[in-house]
Amino acid sequence: MTRKNKQHEKWLLELTGIPTAAGCEHRVIDWVKRWARKRPSVFLRPDQFGNLELRRRGSRSTRPIYFVAHMDHPAFVVTQLKPSDRVAAEFRGGVRKEYFTNAKVIAYGSNGLTRKGLVSKRLAQQHPDHACGDQYEIHFKPQAAGVSIGDVITWDLTDPHICGDRLYTAAADNLASVAAALSAFGEISKPSSVNTRDVRVLLTRCEEIGFVGAFAAASNNTLPKEAELIVLENSKSFSDSPIGAGPIIRVGDRLSTFSPHLTYQLSQIAGEVQAKDKKFTWQRRLMPGGACEATAFQACGYDTACICLPLGNYHNMNEQSHRIAPETISVSDYHGLIRLLCVIGSQARRRSDDMSLKSSLARNFNRHKTKLI
Repeated sequence: MTRKNKQHEKWLLELTGIPTAAGCEHRVIDWVKRWARKRPSVFLRPDQFGNLELRRRGSRSTRPIYFVAHMDHPAFVVTQLKPSDRVAAEFRGGVRKEYFTNAKVIAYGSNGLTRKGLVSKRLAQQHPDHACGDQYEIHFKPQAAGVSIGDVITWDLTDPHICGDRLYTAAADNLASVAAALSAFGEISKPSSVNTRDVRVLLTRCEEIGFVGAFAAASNNTLPKEAELIVLENSKSFSDSPIGAGPIIRVGDRLSTFSPHLTYQLSQIAGEVQAKDKKFTWQRRLMPGGACEATAFQACGYDTACICLPLGNYHNMNEQSHRIAPETISVSDYHGLIRLLCVIGSQARRRSDDMSLKSSLARNFNRHKTKLI
């Protein structure tokens, strides 16, 4: 393993172990701010909603390309303190209701204190199928001392660790994408890096409750209107999108399909990388297991594509045991995603000029048009 890959895996393990929830992404934000402070060439700017934009200092283009990833994961947020050993907490994210009964959880206090507990019962329901917005009672033993309103409560799962080619962690979705975006951007923003494009990163909030941060960024001038967006995600793996077969250029989700022009460009770039290195693998799939921010940005008029990592135990739901479990991704898929993003960052300008599908069709027409006469 190269020194660079070791560093990228270190960030992967650190980030996916951070407790986070929609509206409570502050621990991830603090990590990213520390990362940026160590890099003088990187300028970090929060927008008015707390989304983070990272760019190289001095970049001024009107048509940058963004790597986009959200910083939250399905989790509880404490809404009410009850007598002694119980609290009420809102669940923010899409997990089916049958996974909550007696599930083990851990609360993270603002003072660094942690408390372990169990989900005891549902107090209020917002949706008949999944638990997003539902209120639950959490029972702590021996007591809930130190737990405060606004604290994050996550599933009580193993610490992030790598076994063979697999990462097992509480929150691959979508903190593995945050790690990949920063890893690639870190390489691209080095003074020695040769780039033809203004590459930036946008890290969003509150994706798990309906793309709230993405819509805020798209609707309030956080991004130039001519920007191209590559949304990074961890998406539920199916038999035709296996874990370990490479990052996936995602042509759409369960709600919409994405920019044909930009998706075509990314597929061409991935194909060229594979032609030069047969060990590099990638996939091109419609991933219908969920919806992602590419749908929101495209609905707001942005040229948007998506690249994802195939994910096991999506939103911590093990569909074999019907119990909460760590999410899992392939580490080689993660490194492949970073590699692909680095190539995209160095070649996107040239390709947006001469590698469109229309140009390819026009060249073929000119070769064969006499056959039509």
